[in-house]
Amino acid sequence: MEVNSVLKCCFIPQCDCRIHSIPSVPIVDCFQKIRQQVKCYLQKAHAAGRNEIAETTTSLHEGLNVIESTNLKYFTKEMTAEFYALKGVFLAQLGRADESNKVFSASVQLHDTLVKGWALWGDYMEQLFTKEKPENRNMGYGISAMTCYLHSCRHQNESKARKYLAKILWLLTFDDQKGSLSETIEKNFVPVPALQWLPWIPQLLTCLVQTEGRPILNILSHVGRVYPQAVYFPIRTLYLILKIEQREKHKSSSAQSTTPSPAVSMGENSTTNSNEFPPSTTPSAESLPIRATQPMWRCSRIMHMQRDIHPTVLSCLEGIVDQMVWFRENVYEEVLRQLRQALAKCYAVAYENAGAVSEAPVTPHTLSFVKKLVSTFGIGVENVSGHAAGSSSASESLARRAQATAQDPVFQRMKGQFTADFDFTVPGAMKLHNLISKLKKWIKILESKTKILPKSFLIEEKCRFLNNFAQQTADVEIPGEFLLPRHNHYFVRIARFMPKYDIVQKHNAAARRIYIKGHNGKIYPYLVVNDACLSDARREERVLQLLRMLNHYLGKQKETAKRFLNFTVPRVVPVSPQMRLVEDNESSVSLLDIYKQRCAKRGIEYDAPLARFYERLATVQARGSQASHQVLRDILKDVQSIMVSRTLLKDWVEQTYPAATDYWTFRKQFTLQLSLAGFIEFVLHLSRLNPDMMYVHQDSGLMNVSYFRFNIEDSKGELEANRPVPFRLTPNIAEFITPIGVSGPMTASIVAAARCLAMPNFKVISILRAILKDEMTAWYKKRQDDSPNPDPKDAEGPAIVAMVNKATGLIMGRLNGLCSTQQVSTLVAVANSHDNLCRMDPAWHPWL
Repeated sequence: MEVNSVLKCCFIPQCDCRIHSIPSVPIVDCFQKIRQQVKCYLQKAHAAGRNEIAETTTSLHEGLNVIESTNLKYFTKEMTAEFYALKGVFLAQLGRADESNKVFSASVQLHDTLVKGWALWGDYMEQLFTKEKPENRNMGYGISAMTCYLHSCRHQNESKARKYLAKILWLLTFDDQKGSLSETIEKNFVPVPALQWLPWIPQLLTCLVQTEGRPILNILSHVGRVYPQAVYFPIRTLYLILKIEQREKHKSSSAQSTTPSPAVSMGENSTTNSNEFPPSTTPSAESLPIRATQPMWRCSRIMHMQRDIHPTVLSCLEGIVDQMVWFRENVYEEVLRQLRQALAKCYAVAYENAGAVSEAPVTPHTLSFVKKLVSTFGIGVENVSGHAAGSSSASESLARRAQATAQDPVFQRMKGQFTADFDFTVPGAMKLHNLISKLKKWIKILESKTKILPKSFLIEEKCRFLNNFAQQTADVEIPGEFLLPRHNHYFVRIARFMPKYDIVQKHNAAARRIYIKGHNGKIYPYLVVNDACLSDARREERVLQLLRMLNHYLGKQKETAKRFLNFTVPRVVPVSPQMRLVEDNESSVSLLDIYKQRCAKRGIEYDAPLARFYERLATVQARGSQASHQVLRDILKDVQSIMVSRTLLKDWVEQTYPAATDYWTFRKQFTLQLSLAGFIEFVLHLSRLNPDMMYVHQDSGLMNVSYFRFNIEDSKGELEANRPVPFRLTPNIAEFITPIGVSGPMTASIVAAARCLAMPNFKVISILRAILKDEMTAWYKKRQDDSPNPDPKDAEGPAIVAMVNKATGLIMGRLNGLCSTQQVSTLVAVANSHDNLCRMDPAWHPWL
């Protein structure tokens, strides 16, 4: 029966008899007809909302009457059980709690493997559990909800079980002092297939370091037995991060007391030995003894268990990770990356002090970073605290580097000049504009040094293990294969590492591009990228995890699927606290690189517009007045007329794709990808989209964004929303896409994506809560560490629940707002307005 007919049958009484005019109707068709009719009544009640209570109640009663008037003796047990489950939903919404519980119970007793029955009962129990205040909350409802969700996941495929596992992880936030919910998950998780936990490993690791760690330890051990590689890389990285943090705490405490503490102290297992530490991470003799915390012990126990079950695979993984340290940057590249970071910090401070450009001082945070950079010149800021937690190869690599730099007179002379230039006792050195000019000077010096260095090497020179590795050694999947679960037959395994690796400038660093040949014959390029900040790296991975999950929903809905709307999400695998493997596309180029290429052809410095912006501001302020809005407009217009024309991007595309078909195809794909990037930046309150974050794939027109993070205010832990423009739609981009592209495909794509993700049956809010819980937990932990008067431990749960609920409320409000074409058109006009663009930070390149 057609859907339109079913919908008419739901709301037009005279059409209700259509199906009965067919002489012989299969029982399945009758079941589908009644089920669709009942669902329409539910949707009608949901659409009416709280403002029309009478209409909602009428719809609920009508739907309930349809089920009660149906003769269920002709249906199978599974069909009858589903009708009972739907009846339970109607009774629950009408406030008849006791009857609702009895009907849900009858439903799952009729058919124990009915996923929908367990899930709907779980939703009802969760609603009862979470709506009460913390002091009045009935833990029995929470235990029941978690039990229902775990039962519903036993017979689901992974993509459908995702939202229910997300709810389970969210419910753990409400656990009491007895650990009632943790105990429930420990009793009932075994029947859930290990495959279904794979997308949630980052969240499980967050839980592992908290109070509910023991049940999570068992889940991770269960998953690690089946998928060792999926668990080993993230848990090894977490272990090393915890070890670095503990060493820093121990250093501060050892300054007060010289008495060495026991090497290991654990409550869960008093008989431990050196085997609790991974072979490549055992504390060296010269390092300070540290006290292993409970989370460190749990991580170590899981890794130890994995080694016992999968010795060959784990030895190979350890060997591969051990070799990655030879792909670290050389001295010049590392200092150059750190100088660029310092310059970015300075530009951010400069914009904050735009009211007094000439007098803006260097902030204490920036000063500390630059001083540390001077003192560790050639060693690396992040290597000072983290090298001891690395492998033996890492220590050897650093030792060789220190020896080489000590014996290099050119480098020593450069180090002396560098130290002299950044001497902050010199008059005027504490002025921000002077520091910016010095940083720019040294960036140019080091860029010229790195340009003359070789751009490719053979891995056999240093990485003998990678050179000799073959599929016969062990079945090791290519990095990131388990980020989105598939059937075992579809996982691609490493056949070998290709003999050459390249040095490429990507992600604001000199990354090493290695090539992995899969057992399917395809070559997979990966970047080995150094990350200075541990917490920011995890924050980006959380956003990528969310986008991967949202892709599933975009592919399920007609309007988004027909437009091929799909986030381009590279695989990112952390292999150590400061190093990640990032899936790469050899043809990808960032928008900033395109801009730099065009500036180089014209003989213009790419950061000249920034210098011009602050010069003009300083000139206006020197006259004793502040820059008005008209002055900012004039600066933007001036830059566009002299330095960065509106057609810069369009000219590059025309030169790259001279054929009309290629040009049109690239522009269409770029428009769709940009619309998704703008949509997600606005809806999720992500960090602003800088040109160096946008990587365009020249072979397909796809675009991935690196280093997207939730834009959280440091003081309150709330999502920031104050920005002149909602997303990136600068004059150059608008000129390339054309006005028709902006008002047509771009606007339509944003509306289609919003309507897809706003569909209630996808339960996107449950996915958001599980991921934002991790984000808010990390923020809360950082605030507790920095605060002289931290909150009591029992206040953490309610505080995180309040923050996450507020954040999801803001996100869902924006998402529902974008379902309106008029609202999207308004946002597009705001993003493309010169009045708003001129108020953006010049480091964002509003002219580009």
